[in-house]
Amino acid sequence: MPDLLRGLQAQNGPDVQKNHLQRNHIYGNVKEITTYTLLSRALTSSEDTANVEEAIFDTAWVFVQLYSKDGYLLSTCKLTPEKDTLLARTYHYLSDARLESWKEIDFQSNTTVECRYEYDVNDFLSAEKIFADDSLMQTTTYKTDGMGNVIEMVRHYDGYSLKNCSQYNENGLLSRVEEYDPSGKVYKYVTIEYDNFGDEVNRRAFKGENDLIEYTYTQYNQDGSLSKVIFEDRLHDSREHYDYADYDQENNWTVETRTKDKKLIYKRIRNYIYY
Repeated sequence: MPDLLRGLQAQNGPDVQKNHLQRNHIYGNVKEITTYTLLSRALTSSEDTANVEEAIFDTAWVFVQLYSKDGYLLSTCKLTPEKDTLLARTYHYLSDARLESWKEIDFQSNTTVECRYEYDVNDFLSAEKIFADDSLMQTTTYKTDGMGNVIEMVRHYDGYSLKNCSQYNENGLLSRVEEYDPSGKVYKYVTIEYDNFGDEVNRRAFKGENDLIEYTYTQYNQDGSLSKVIFEDRLHDSREHYDYADYDQENNWTVETRTKDKKLIYKRIRNYIYY
Protein backbone atom coordinates (compact mmCIF):
# COMPACT_ATOMS: atom_id res chain seq x y z
CA MET A 1 0.00 0.00 0.00
CA PRO A 2 1.59 3.34 -0.97
CA ASP A 3 2.21 6.07 1.60
CA LEU A 4 -0.68 8.13 0.20
CA LEU A 5 -3.16 5.43 1.16
CA ARG A 6 -1.45 5.03 4.51
CA GLY A 7 -2.00 8.74 5.08
CA LEU A 8 -5.71 8.32 4.41
CA GLN A 9 -5.80 5.33 6.73
CA ALA A 10 -3.87 6.95 9.60
CA GLN A 11 -5.75 8.61 12.43
CA ASN A 12 -3.72 11.79 12.84
CA GLY A 13 -5.66 13.95 15.27
CA PRO A 14 -6.63 14.30 18.94
CA ASP A 15 -7.16 10.98 20.66
CA VAL A 16 -10.14 12.45 22.50
CA GLN A 17 -11.98 12.62 19.14
CA LYS A 18 -11.25 8.99 18.21
CA ASN A 19 -13.14 5.80 18.92
CA HIS A 20 -11.43 2.85 20.60
CA LEU A 21 -10.41 1.15 17.37
CA GLN A 22 -8.73 4.30 16.09
CA ARG A 23 -6.89 4.92 19.36
CA ASN A 24 -5.44 1.41 19.18
CA HIS A 25 -4.60 1.59 15.45
CA ILE A 26 -7.01 -1.19 14.55
CA TYR A 27 -8.30 -0.82 11.01
CA GLY A 28 -11.63 -1.72 9.46
CA ASN A 29 -15.13 -2.08 10.90
CA VAL A 30 -14.18 -4.63 13.55
CA LYS A 31 -16.91 -6.43 15.46
CA GLU A 32 -14.89 -8.92 17.51
CA ILE A 33 -11.24 -9.67 18.30
CA THR A 34 -10.22 -12.97 19.85
CA THR A 35 -6.63 -13.17 21.12
CA TYR A 36 -4.98 -16.45 22.08
CA THR A 37 -1.93 -16.09 24.35
CA LEU A 38 0.43 -19.06 24.11
CA LEU A 39 3.28 -19.31 26.62
CA SER A 40 6.58 -20.80 25.55
CA ARG A 41 7.73 -23.94 27.35
CA ALA A 42 11.26 -22.55 27.02
CA LEU A 43 10.47 -20.27 29.97
CA THR A 44 11.58 -23.09 32.26
CA SER A 45 14.67 -23.82 30.17
CA SER A 46 18.15 -22.33 30.44
CA GLU A 47 18.39 -22.18 26.65
CA ASP A 48 19.33 -18.66 25.58
CA THR A 49 17.65 -18.58 22.18
CA ALA A 50 14.34 -17.45 20.72
CA ASN A 51 13.64 -19.81 17.83
CA VAL A 52 9.92 -19.37 17.22
CA GLU A 53 9.78 -22.08 14.54
CA GLU A 54 11.05 -24.78 16.92
CA ALA A 55 9.31 -23.58 20.07
CA ILE A 56 6.52 -25.47 21.79
CA PHE A 57 3.64 -23.37 23.13
CA ASP A 58 0.79 -23.96 25.55
CA THR A 59 -2.34 -21.84 25.43
CA ALA A 60 -2.55 -19.85 28.65
CA TRP A 61 -5.74 -17.85 28.15
CA VAL A 62 -8.12 -16.40 25.58
CA PHE A 63 -9.20 -12.76 25.48
CA VAL A 64 -12.29 -11.59 23.57
CA GLN A 65 -13.19 -7.97 22.76
CA LEU A 66 -16.52 -6.89 21.28
CA TYR A 67 -17.00 -3.52 19.52
CA SER A 68 -20.00 -1.51 18.38
CA LYS A 69 -20.53 -0.61 14.73
CA ASP A 70 -19.07 2.85 15.41
CA GLY A 71 -15.87 1.43 16.93
CA TYR A 72 -16.47 1.60 20.68
CA LEU A 73 -15.59 -1.20 23.07
CA LEU A 74 -18.69 -2.99 24.37
CA SER A 75 -17.24 -5.83 26.41
CA THR A 76 -14.15 -7.87 27.19
CA CYS A 77 -13.87 -11.41 28.44
CA LYS A 78 -10.91 -13.46 29.65
CA LEU A 79 -11.30 -17.22 29.27
CA THR A 80 -9.35 -20.34 30.10
CA PRO A 81 -8.17 -22.54 27.19
CA GLU A 82 -11.26 -24.65 27.91
CA LYS A 83 -13.38 -21.49 27.42
CA ASP A 84 -14.39 -21.12 31.07
CA THR A 85 -14.89 -17.43 31.94
CA LEU A 86 -12.36 -15.89 34.33
CA LEU A 87 -13.17 -12.18 33.96
CA ALA A 88 -15.96 -10.34 32.15
CA ARG A 89 -16.30 -6.59 31.73
CA THR A 90 -19.13 -4.65 30.08
CA TYR A 91 -19.10 -0.98 29.06
CA HIS A 92 -22.05 1.43 29.05
CA TYR A 93 -22.28 4.72 27.15
CA LEU A 94 -24.32 7.90 27.14
CA SER A 95 -26.24 8.83 23.99
CA ASP A 96 -23.30 10.89 22.64
CA ALA A 97 -20.80 7.98 23.02
CA ARG A 98 -19.27 9.28 26.26
CA LEU A 99 -18.40 6.43 28.60
CA GLU A 100 -20.89 6.20 31.45
CA SER A 101 -19.58 3.18 33.37
CA TRP A 102 -18.10 -0.28 33.21
CA LYS A 103 -18.65 -3.31 35.40
CA GLU A 104 -16.28 -6.24 35.83
CA ILE A 105 -17.02 -9.62 37.38
CA ASP A 106 -14.20 -11.84 38.62
CA PHE A 107 -15.60 -15.36 38.50
CA GLN A 108 -12.65 -16.82 40.40
CA SER A 109 -13.06 -14.63 43.48
CA ASN A 110 -16.77 -13.97 42.89
CA THR A 111 -16.28 -10.20 43.23
CA THR A 112 -17.66 -7.27 41.25
CA VAL A 113 -15.92 -3.98 40.46
CA GLU A 114 -17.68 -1.02 38.87
CA CYS A 115 -16.32 2.27 37.53
CA ARG A 116 -18.63 5.27 37.11
CA TYR A 117 -17.67 8.41 35.16
CA GLU A 118 -18.63 12.02 35.80
CA TYR A 119 -18.52 15.01 33.43
CA ASP A 120 -18.44 18.79 33.81
CA VAL A 121 -20.77 21.41 32.28
CA ASN A 122 -18.83 21.15 28.99
CA ASP A 123 -19.38 17.38 28.88
CA PHE A 124 -15.66 16.79 29.49
CA LEU A 125 -14.44 14.08 31.86
CA SER A 126 -14.16 15.34 35.45
CA ALA A 127 -14.03 12.22 37.65
CA GLU A 128 -14.21 8.46 37.83
CA LYS A 129 -15.10 6.43 40.88
CA ILE A 130 -14.35 2.76 41.39
CA PHE A 131 -16.59 0.65 43.59
CA ALA A 132 -15.92 -2.87 44.84
CA ASP A 133 -19.14 -4.62 45.78
CA ASP A 134 -20.81 -1.19 46.10
CA SER A 135 -18.10 0.24 48.40
CA LEU A 136 -16.14 3.23 47.07
CA MET A 137 -12.52 2.16 46.70
CA GLN A 138 -10.88 4.95 44.69
CA THR A 139 -11.66 8.35 43.20
CA THR A 140 -9.76 9.95 40.31
CA THR A 141 -10.39 13.57 39.34
CA TYR A 142 -9.53 15.21 36.01
CA LYS A 143 -8.90 18.61 34.50
CA THR A 144 -9.18 19.02 30.73
CA ASP A 145 -8.26 21.55 28.06
CA GLY A 146 -10.67 23.21 25.63
CA MET A 147 -10.77 20.10 23.42
CA GLY A 148 -11.43 17.68 26.26
CA ASN A 149 -7.89 16.31 26.47
CA VAL A 150 -6.96 15.40 30.05
CA ILE A 151 -4.24 17.75 31.28
CA GLU A 152 -4.30 16.73 34.95
CA MET A 153 -5.25 13.47 36.64
CA VAL A 154 -5.23 13.02 40.42
CA ARG A 155 -5.73 9.65 42.10
CA HIS A 156 -6.99 10.05 45.66
CA TYR A 157 -6.02 7.53 48.33
CA ASP A 158 -6.42 7.49 52.10
CA GLY A 159 -4.13 10.24 53.36
CA TYR A 160 -2.39 11.14 50.09
CA SER A 161 -2.86 11.80 46.38
CA LEU A 162 -0.83 11.10 43.22
CA LYS A 163 -0.93 13.52 40.30
CA ASN A 164 -0.11 13.20 36.58
CA CYS A 165 0.05 16.19 34.23
CA SER A 166 -0.17 15.79 30.45
CA GLN A 167 0.85 17.95 27.49
CA TYR A 168 -0.15 17.60 23.83
CA ASN A 169 1.42 18.53 20.50
CA GLU A 170 -0.09 20.71 17.78
CA ASN A 171 -2.14 17.74 16.51
CA GLY A 172 -3.68 17.07 19.90
CA LEU A 173 -1.57 13.95 20.48
CA LEU A 174 -0.12 13.20 23.90
CA SER A 175 3.52 14.37 23.97
CA ARG A 176 4.56 14.49 27.63
CA VAL A 177 3.34 13.04 30.94
CA GLU A 178 4.72 14.11 34.32
CA GLU A 179 4.21 11.90 37.37
CA TYR A 180 4.35 13.51 40.82
CA ASP A 181 5.07 11.95 44.20
CA PRO A 182 2.80 12.62 47.23
CA SER A 183 4.87 15.70 48.15
CA GLY A 184 4.13 17.28 44.77
CA LYS A 185 7.58 16.77 43.23
CA VAL A 186 8.05 15.33 39.73
CA TYR A 187 9.74 11.94 40.08
CA LYS A 188 9.23 10.66 36.53
CA TYR A 189 8.27 12.04 33.14
CA VAL A 190 7.58 10.47 29.77
CA THR A 191 8.03 12.01 26.32
CA ILE A 192 6.29 10.68 23.20
CA GLU A 193 7.18 11.33 19.55
CA TYR A 194 5.15 10.55 16.42
CA ASP A 195 5.81 10.16 12.71
CA ASN A 196 4.11 12.23 10.00
CA PHE A 197 1.11 9.87 10.04
CA GLY A 198 0.37 10.36 13.74
CA ASP A 199 1.75 6.97 14.76
CA GLU A 200 3.86 6.76 17.92
CA VAL A 201 7.52 5.95 17.21
CA ASN A 202 9.51 6.92 20.33
CA ARG A 203 8.55 6.85 24.00
CA ARG A 204 11.13 7.73 26.65
CA ALA A 205 10.78 7.67 30.43
CA PHE A 206 13.08 9.75 32.62
CA LYS A 207 13.73 9.80 36.34
CA GLY A 208 14.78 13.10 37.84
CA GLU A 209 16.04 15.68 35.38
CA ASN A 210 17.47 13.67 32.46
CA ASP A 211 18.10 10.13 33.70
CA LEU A 212 16.69 7.89 30.94
CA ILE A 213 15.25 4.75 32.53
CA GLU A 214 12.97 3.32 29.81
CA TYR A 215 12.87 3.55 26.05
CA THR A 216 10.29 2.20 23.60
CA TYR A 217 10.78 2.25 19.83
CA THR A 218 7.90 1.35 17.50
CA GLN A 219 8.37 0.51 13.84
CA TYR A 220 5.73 0.25 11.09
CA ASN A 221 5.54 -1.28 7.65
CA GLN A 222 5.09 0.94 4.61
CA ASP A 223 1.33 0.36 4.71
CA GLY A 224 1.14 1.56 8.33
CA SER A 225 0.71 -1.86 9.92
CA LEU A 226 2.65 -2.57 13.10
CA SER A 227 6.03 -4.24 12.51
CA LYS A 228 8.10 -4.19 15.69
CA VAL A 229 8.25 -2.77 19.22
CA ILE A 230 11.50 -2.67 21.21
CA PHE A 231 11.39 -1.89 24.93
CA GLU A 232 14.50 -1.22 27.03
CA ASP A 233 14.38 -1.18 30.83
CA ARG A 234 17.65 0.49 31.73
CA LEU A 235 17.11 0.22 35.47
CA HIS A 236 17.03 -3.57 35.29
CA ASP A 237 19.22 -3.88 32.18
CA SER A 238 16.62 -5.84 30.21
CA ARG A 239 15.40 -5.66 26.62
CA GLU A 240 12.13 -6.89 25.14
CA HIS A 241 11.19 -7.39 21.48
CA TYR A 242 7.63 -7.57 20.17
CA ASP A 243 7.61 -8.76 16.57
CA TYR A 244 4.54 -8.81 14.35
CA ALA A 245 3.92 -11.05 11.37
CA ASP A 246 0.98 -12.08 9.22
CA TYR A 247 -1.81 -9.58 8.64
CA ASP A 248 -5.42 -9.83 7.58
CA GLN A 249 -7.15 -8.01 4.73
CA GLU A 250 -7.36 -4.77 6.76
CA ASN A 251 -3.63 -4.82 7.66
CA ASN A 252 -4.29 -5.76 11.29
CA TRP A 253 -1.60 -8.04 12.72
CA THR A 254 -2.54 -11.65 13.46
CA VAL A 255 0.67 -12.98 15.07
CA GLU A 256 2.81 -11.35 17.78
CA THR A 257 5.88 -12.89 19.45
CA ARG A 258 7.57 -11.51 22.56
CA THR A 259 11.15 -12.18 23.59
CA LYS A 260 12.90 -10.84 26.68
CA ASP A 261 16.68 -10.90 26.98
CA LYS A 262 16.79 -13.45 24.11
CA LYS A 263 14.29 -15.77 25.77
CA LEU A 264 11.01 -16.48 24.04
CA ILE A 265 8.14 -15.51 26.36
CA TYR A 266 4.91 -15.93 24.42
CA LYS A 267 3.14 -15.86 21.11
CA ARG A 268 -0.24 -14.20 20.59
CA ILE A 269 -2.58 -15.10 17.77
CA ARG A 270 -5.45 -12.77 16.85
CA ASN A 271 -8.62 -13.49 14.90
CA TYR A 272 -10.85 -10.66 13.67
CA ILE A 273 -14.55 -10.66 12.80
CA TYR A 274 -15.90 -7.66 10.88
CA TYR A 275 -19.38 -6.19 10.51
